Parts: sequence; structure tokens; C-alpha cells
Amino acid sequence: MKTILLSLTLIGWFGAAYAGGGGNESTSKPVRSAVVLHGGETLLNKMQLLNDEELESFYDSLCTLPDTPEDLLAQLDFFMEVRTLTREELGFLMDSLFEAGSTWYPLINQLNLYIKSMELDEAQFDFSADSTPYPAHLLYKTWSTTIPHPYGPELIAGDTVVRLKLAGGSFGAFAFPLDKCVLTSHYGHRWGRFHKGVDLDLQVWDTVRSVFDGMVRFVGFHGAYGRAVVVRHENGLETLYAHLHRYHVKPGDRVKAGQAIAAGGSSGQSTGSHLHFECRFKGVDINPMHIIDFRNKALVNNKVSLVKTKTGYVASPDGVIMHTVKKGEYMRMIADLYGTTCDKICEQNSIKRNSYLRVGQKLRIL
Repeated sequence: MKTILLSLTLIGWFGAAYAGGGGNESTSKPVRSAVVLHGGETLLNKMQLLNDEELESFYDSLCTLPDTPEDLLAQLDFFMEVRTLTREELGFLMDSLFEAGSTWYPLINQLNLYIKSMELDEAQFDFSADSTPYPAHLLYKTWSTTIPHPYGPELIAGDTVVRLKLAGGSFGAFAFPLDKCVLTSHYGHRWGRFHKGVDLDLQVWDTVRSVFDGMVRFVGFHGAYGRAVVVRHENGLETLYAHLHRYHVKPGDRVKAGQAIAAGGSSGQSTGSHLHFECRFKGVDINPMHIIDFRNKALVNNKVSLVKTKTGYVASPDGVIMHTVKKGEYMRMIADLYGTTCDKICEQNSIKRNSYLRVGQKLRIL
């Protein structure tokens, strides 16, 4: 993956600018500030975005090459045209390009970078109590205090890519839900069923805290969850805390990040005391490990993109790199390439150190 920062001059553009032309791959370590990429290529191998004048100059320079890269010119020309679209329109376009196949990955990646560069309008997700009765009420238009997940599939029908700011400013701070972090079960398939959250070890009566500022929406006993609390946050994210022993809040309470909301326990379908923790957006479960770095009890990044898929959302925090496994690569080699560890790669991808890596497999790298 070529993620060299772009010089402000045109020097070095000729020949080096085309990432899709089959040249030798760079052996330098990627800069750890890339947006999620697909296939490891972009239209430009220099990742800083150009303004319109620089793009036109770059386009003209490519036309002077002895062997003009026609495919690159076509996609670059298309990219210059679609920069006038809104973020929602770009999302629909990217969905269509994904269906068209991997030939369009360089353009998709360049569009991803362009979307990432757009200023995140904090007011877009600032649904405070001053303007609406509940957090993110303009997104949900409903407020249920009787069941944890009252939303239907129509709520996400028009979504493509959603950008969220998780903390800072009017969104408040972040706090880890427990004093310690012992991760006992990951998100994903487990024992023939899909585990829609993560499990964290605790002792009965340990304090459970809200991870972000927000308002308590649900407090009560519900099926396998046992005693549970759901908090809706200012950006529309909802977090669920289950298998609790005692409640410290009630529906409608405003809470701050780090505020005690319950005491941990083992209620409901539980084989021992632990916290079952979920992150959801519009009722759809999201892998908490793509939002929270449980090893360091911190956010992966303060900004995240929720990409709509056929089954829900995939969270792609800013700063995440998608590595495509190539023939001959193994876990340690990939970890060394990115300056990380095998344990971190396994944790982010819900795999084991001895897992077989397939050629073409995508790995999330932080």
C-alpha cells in the first residue's frame, strides 16, 4: 500500500503517480493515518488530496507520457466529475462501483479518501435536549422505554455511509465501562450462534459506567440479557449493558461518560458474572472492537464511518488500514510491516495466532 504524503510540487508525479499500473510495490511502512482501503490501491499513490487546479495539472501531465495510462485517465476524469456530489450521493455511487468489481477499487479508495477529507459537521449529529426531547431524536423519531431494540429495518433503508463523531465538544467524553478490562468473549459467531457484543469479566457489584454522554432509554429485565440498561448518545449510537445486578439509573436520566449506571452481576442467560456490552446504531449491532480499543481502554479513533452492508453496518474508524494478504505472507511478516503485533491483529480480526491466512483475505490493521 502506497501512502506516501504528497509534496506540494509536481516533481515525481510522472510515472510514480499511477498506483494501478503494475509497478513494484513500495517496501516502506505505510503511514498509519490511512482511511479503510480496498485492494490496497488508489488512483494516486500519493495520498494527500489535490485541489481542482492540481488535479487538472496532474491529469495533463499524465497525457504527456509516452504510454498514456488510459484506464487511469478514465477513472481520474470520473473522479474529478463526482467531487461535486453530496456525501449521500457518493455513498450510493460507491455501492454501485463495489458491485462492478475490483477493477474499480482504485477509484473507490480515492473516493473514500475524499469522503474522509470532508469536514465532519458536528451540528449534523448534535441532537441536544435544547432542540429535541431525546438524543438523536431526528434520526429515530421514536423513544421506547419498554424494549431494548424497538426499531425496524426501514430505519436504515436509505443509509450508505454514515460519519459519526464519538467524543469531544458537545458529544462529551469517553470512559471505559469497567475499572479493569478482561475480555472473555468477542463479537461474532460463537457456539453456533452470533454473539452481538463482547463480554467483559467482572465481580458482582462491580461498577458499570456509561461509555459516552447520553440519556437512559431502557432499564429492565429482558430475556437472555437479564437486567439491562440501554443508553442513547448524542450522535445516535446506543450502548447496551446486560447481566446486571442492580440499577443506578432510570429511563430519561441524563448521564455523563464515566457515570455509574449499574452494578455488574450474572442475571439472565449467564454462566458467571460478567458484563455483556453492545454498540448499536438504529438498532443494528456493530462490533464494539471496531470502535473501542479494549487493550488500552480507549477509542480506536474519535471519528468513525459506518458503511452500510447487506446485513447492517461495518464500522471503519479513521486510521484503520485494510491489508490484503498476498501469497507467501504470514502473521509475523504482516505485523512487522505495519509496526504492530500479532496479538493486536488477531484481536481486531477475531482470529487466532495459528489461524490460516488465505490469499486475498482482508485484515484490519490499527
